[in-house]
Amino acid sequence: MKRLFTLTLALLCGAMVFAQGVDFQSLTYQEALEKAKAENKLVFMDCYTSWCGPCKMMTNEVFPQKEAGDYFNPLFVCVKFDMEKGEGVDLAKQFNVRAYPTFLIIRPDGTVQHRIVGGGDLQGFIERVAKGLDEKTCLLTLDEKYASGKMKKKELPAYYEALQDAYDEEKAQKVLDELKAQMTEKDKLKADFWPVVSSAKAGSEDFALILANLPKFEKNIGKEKLDEYLFNSYYSALAVHLYGRKVEGLPAMADLKTQIEALDIAKKQELLDQYELTDIAVSKDAKRFVDLFEQKAASEDAEQALTLLGVAYQLDEQLTKADYARLAAALEKVIAGMDDNNQMKSYVEGSLYYLQKKAHVGTMFEELTFEQALAKAKETRCMLFIDCYTSWCGPCKMMTEQIFPQEKVGDFMNQFVCVKYDMEKGEGPELAKKFGVQAYPTFVILNPDGTLRHKLVGGGQADDFIERVKEAFDENKALGVMDAKYNEGNRDKAFLAQYAQALLGVYDANASKVAEELYKSLTDEEKVSEDYWFLFSNNDLAPQGSEIANYLLVNREKFIAALGAEKVDGYISSLFDNKLMMVIMGRDKEATAETLDQLKKDITALNLANGKALLSKVNIAKAALAGDQAKLLTTCEREVKNMPGEEFPIMIVYSVKEKATKAQLARWQKVLQTAKDRFTKKEAAAYVDYMIEYLKK
Repeated sequence: MKRLFTLTLALLCGAMVFAQGVDFQSLTYQEALEKAKAENKLVFMDCYTSWCGPCKMMTNEVFPQKEAGDYFNPLFVCVKFDMEKGEGVDLAKQFNVRAYPTFLIIRPDGTVQHRIVGGGDLQGFIERVAKGLDEKTCLLTLDEKYASGKMKKKELPAYYEALQDAYDEEKAQKVLDELKAQMTEKDKLKADFWPVVSSAKAGSEDFALILANLPKFEKNIGKEKLDEYLFNSYYSALAVHLYGRKVEGLPAMADLKTQIEALDIAKKQELLDQYELTDIAVSKDAKRFVDLFEQKAASEDAEQALTLLGVAYQLDEQLTKADYARLAAALEKVIAGMDDNNQMKSYVEGSLYYLQKKAHVGTMFEELTFEQALAKAKETRCMLFIDCYTSWCGPCKMMTEQIFPQEKVGDFMNQFVCVKYDMEKGEGPELAKKFGVQAYPTFVILNPDGTLRHKLVGGGQADDFIERVKEAFDENKALGVMDAKYNEGNRDKAFLAQYAQALLGVYDANASKVAEELYKSLTDEEKVSEDYWFLFSNNDLAPQGSEIANYLLVNREKFIAALGAEKVDGYISSLFDNKLMMVIMGRDKEATAETLDQLKKDITALNLANGKALLSKVNIAKAALAGDQAKLLTTCEREVKNMPGEEFPIMIVYSVKEKATKAQLARWQKVLQTAKDRFTKKEAAAYVDYMIEYLKK
């Protein structure tokens, strides 16, 4: 076996001692090996990722320490690689790096001598590294000896510990099982076997052995190490109870309290405090929790306050709005006592924001500029909900006054950062352009990075509105997700159908473009199917004269055969009816007698079920277009008798009242009465009475 580079040898090499921190050098892996060979050192490789919290802790807090530099720089050529960038990607595969941070001790020939997974405080980390430099405890030596079958029982604990440190769980468990099968009770009391015995959890047989022999273990391994083990074991046992997990053999809460009270360790009170908190969580005692939080917060200990807040999540169903308000008020006092340079301050402020939302009754709209709102969404990793309204919009007012203040709506909506802007004031007009707001209210939902997630138009009752907002979390319904899929080239027919309808629902001009793409991709059989009827039955997607609208008229019989005359002719009739009503009410400025004559021909040719009523409306429309009030009245007196009351354009009275004489108004009342008498559904005729009274006033 090749000679090991041991700690003693490295210290004798007289390498440079740096004054500050670990000197991580900008070298390639091959350059690091060559330099290590030239300087008779080992390579210390930090394998990290940009998102790994423990990696950042080691980089920012541990490695910059002078003591770290004094230890590592004489022994190693130190390098670090992001395992997701550049050379790090290949190195991660080469060395099978599966967790972060991973630290490798490598010989100049490229052989991995030792592996450490996870960071820690400097002194503890140095102790782990030192084992990798010791011939008896480095992973390479232990691996080789175990593979040879020559490893003795007393050497297995060190191997087990090294495997655990290297995060090789499968092999570590195998070694542990071998050890347990060989160890006697006498072995378990020895210091050499402590790494194995100390894997025992509270409630296990070996844990009972430790409790029964505390003086012997204290003598063999030292009180400090024993106390640390006992603290961690009980703390872990309480954590299992705290989070409601099921673990076989775990002592009951009462037994844990008795055992903890009997301990003689430095951090006993900390365990008793944790017991109280766990007991609160297990018993779901919200009042006791809030009282305890206020008590602890009074000490302005931010770290302890955050620890306690973990229980608030578990007691969510028991905590009231008033409870959350008390928690928020207590945490505000903690923040007030924190220095602005305190690294924990932003975390504590984030927790306060959470509590304030939970305490708020109804939707918590914040007064932020759009830029501030984006920054807050990014900081809190929440979606941004924007209410785009106007001061004159009735549905906007209804949402503001009746829907958003409801507690159940707030409990759902406060997972967002919520803001609202008048689209006609301040930033509103620019935002209206940015998000293509065409109707009110429009609600825009953005991802934390500011990209569009979803958009919906129109208010509604609480439960229905919540269900519509939930679409933002559905990858198949969120408009922003569909935008991305479309831009990436998705042209699946079912997707295009869903996308076109989603765009239509928010009055997006691109709806007709997508509809046209879909239409051109369909077979003749698909065009007349129920799945794609929406293409032909919406005037915004298929305006009069468009290719889609003309296809419906030319293939009307095929549509009827597939979908039924009531649906198909009902829609075609509505198109004619809408066109005629626009003329009758004076809103179609482009209408001419010639266009009405063409409509008459089209209606006659189609032989629609309500064709007679439509032709009567054509005559009324011609009279309205001519502007002759007397002729219009005479025409209506005649045509009202040729159609069901529901078909007669009752709304016409709004356009004639101001111009009619007293005698004509009396005749108009008789026209309406005739229409009322001809209603097929009498309960629907009540509206006509209102119109008759309108004419009388």
